[in-house]
Amino acid sequence: MFRSSTVKKKDEDPAHALNAALRLLTRREYSILELYTKLYQRYTKEAVKDAIKKCIDNNWQSEERYMEMLFNHLKNQCYGPRKVVMEATKKGVKAQYYQQYLDETDWIEIALAFLNKKISNDLELTFENKQKYLASLARRGFSTSDCLEAMERYESDHFLSN
Repeated sequence: MFRSSTVKKKDEDPAHALNAALRLLTRREYSILELYTKLYQRYTKEAVKDAIKKCIDNNWQSEERYMEMLFNHLKNQCYGPRKVVMEATKKGVKAQYYQQYLDETDWIEIALAFLNKKISNDLELTFENKQKYLASLARRGFSTSDCLEAMERYESDHFLSN
């Protein structure tokens, strides 16, 4: 009636863990923390550490490449700097890898791109509508000043030119 639960023993072979890591890394970039978490489900701590060390030494895993991929994804989805920091921190990426992206990006342009996608041209921009779009930008990780500046630019581009 009741089955005895058998706990699967984790594989101790670092070569198996390395093969699994390489299978993962051939599909996409992973942060060290993500890779560790995925591998640790099936392999021992020592095997995972050895595999990850070999991946890093051979440049098969790179935090720089991972952060570039993550940043481009979030930027293309029109997310702001706070969202980038939150996602990078959640994935275990240190600030040294994403700070350059934060400093070199024109966040107002990204916020403006989001507004251009979201606001239909025939919509009258009432106070309530502005508040709605500003709140939407804030939820996407933009600072208040970036939100306001993007809204001002949007209005000047679309309403003052008519």
